[in-house]
Parts: sequence; structure tokens; C-alpha cells
Amino acid sequence: MKKLIIFLAFISFAKISFSQTDTLFSGKKAIPCKIVEISESEFKYKKAELPDGPTYVIDRSKVTKYTLSSGFSEIVVPDEMSVEHEHKEILGNREVFKIQPFSLALNYISIGYERVIKVGTNLDIEAGYMNNSMTTNEGFYTYGMRSYQGGVPFTYGFYFKPGIKFFLGQDFSIKGLKYAHPLKGRYIRLDLALSYLNVENVTGAVYVQGPYPNVYPSYTTVITDVTSLAYGGFISYGRQFILGNVLTLDYYLGLGFTGQSNSFSNADYNNVSTGGYGYYRDDARSLYRYGGFIRIPGVGISGTAGIRLGYIIPSKKTNALPKKAVAATPIKD
Repeated sequence: MKKLIIFLAFISFAKISFSQTDTLFSGKKAIPCKIVEISESEFKYKKAELPDGPTYVIDRSKVTKYTLSSGFSEIVVPDEMSVEHEHKEILGNREVFKIQPFSLALNYISIGYERVIKVGTNLDIEAGYMNNSMTTNEGFYTYGMRSYQGGVPFTYGFYFKPGIKFFLGQDFSIKGLKYAHPLKGRYIRLDLALSYLNVENVTGAVYVQGPYPNVYPSYTTVITDVTSLAYGGFISYGRQFILGNVLTLDYYLGLGFTGQSNSFSNADYNNVSTGGYGYYRDDARSLYRYGGFIRIPGVGISGTAGIRLGYIIPSKKTNALPKKAVAATPIKD
């Protein structure tokens, strides 16, 4: 009988103690405790089994719900204006497809791909197709060159710019110095660049001087395709923003050095004169605009710039926080 009384007393005491216990919910984890303080940024509590023990602290953004011993219960809604909450729902989305929306005005189409390698370092690849018939600005790539049919020669080509982007780290939340998102912020980008241009049916003239110096010279018209390669590297500064947790917008400006190599389908074009009588060849100087960059002829110093709009690819993995991330930090009273 005595044992039964002790057992019933223990059950009664446990029931009373349990009814006086608060509960914090962090994801799927429930933490029985006594909540000491609730603030705009954190919860302070003591463990239910250690009411006189240390006080623990858990970030408010990691608490989804809490229930008091009185029966009152509240769902914790994330503060939309909190810097710490910014882009939290897409932290696991770390790939972007990009375009340059204004590139068509310069007779090329650009696509890009960016992927986070690690926080602060991203792979950034850009490629494009050039065609001078996309707009009425047909002479953009071949200023000073003429077609055999008259007018501007047809030009097309491709370019490829693989690079590594290093974020400078200014865009982070204040508490804990956490990055807001690995796709956001100011950056330095190191690029390699390779561009190919093909110019069709370029015309020139080989001059044939007569036997007398003052006699008007004759000439032979030469028609050729011109193939031009430009190659080099750039260092660029830019900044990238996240729009509505769906899109990215970034701009950049860079400087670098590129070389150039031209070849001709008609070897006789190498003998074409560089001036006089309305016929000339100046291919090396005329071809200085390439998709994604412009170079100074004969010098090689080159510039690049762009504005890009990107779509953030949704991650297939869950963005749930790991168990370690919800562990509270004890503080001394």
C-alpha cells in the first residue's frame, strides 16, 4: 500500500511539473523548457529538467512555434524586414542562367551560367553568338571594310568567356556576420576570353604600277573571307542583386589585354594595298569589336562591360536546417 501511494504521488508530481513546462518548436524538434525571455531577435530559456541550470539562447529565426504552460500557443512568423531573414528561403538555390537583355542592340546574343563553388567563390561562364544582320547597325563589327556585292560584308561569329567570381563580402547580415546569399554582393571577376569572327566576301585591290611613274596604275580586284581570332583575359568589378528571390541582376566593368590573329581564304589578299584610289585593306584595324569586349587595334588593351539578368534555378534538395543549426547556445546568468 505504501508503494502504491508513493507511485501515485510521483505520477501526480510529474503531471504537475509537465503542466508547468513551456515548449519551443524548432523545425520538427520540440524542446521542453521554461521560457525566461522573448525578444525580437531571440528566446532565452532553461531546460525543464534543470530549472536552476544555465540559461540557453536560441535565435528567433530558428523557432517556428512556442507553447506556454498556461496553454497559450503562438506561431513565430519570420520578420520580412529582417536582414537575417533576407533570401533565407533560397539559400540552397545556387545556380543561375543569365542573358544580356541589351546585347541585341550590338548584334549579338549572350547567355551565361553561374554556380556557387563555395561561399564567396563562384564559377561564371558567358558565351554568345554574333551576327551583324540582327539590327540595322550592320557595320558594327566591320567598320571600314567593303563587300564585293557593295555595302557591308556579312559577319558572324562566337565568343566564350569562362571566369571565376570572388565576392568581396560586404553584403552580410550583422548578427554573426553571415552572408545574405552567396549569389549577392560586390565582386571581382577574372575572365579568359576567346572570340571568333568570320567576314564574308571582303573586297580589295592589288595595284599594278605601269612602266611610267606618272601613268594611272591598273589594279586587280581581290575577294576573300576574313577570319579573325581575338584572345586574352580581363579583370572586372561588378555587383549582383537578387530580385524577388527569383531573379538576379548584375553589372560589371572590366579591363584587360587581348591579342588578335587574322587569316584570309584568298592568299592574294595579303598583297592588297592599304590605301589610295578608294580601294584599301585595313582588316586588322577594322576588326576591333568582338562579342563581349572591344580592343584597341595595334595595342591590345581591351575593355568589357555588361548588364545581365538571371533566373535562379530552384534547388532539388530540401532547404531544412541541419540539427546542429538549431542547437541553442548556453549563457551564464
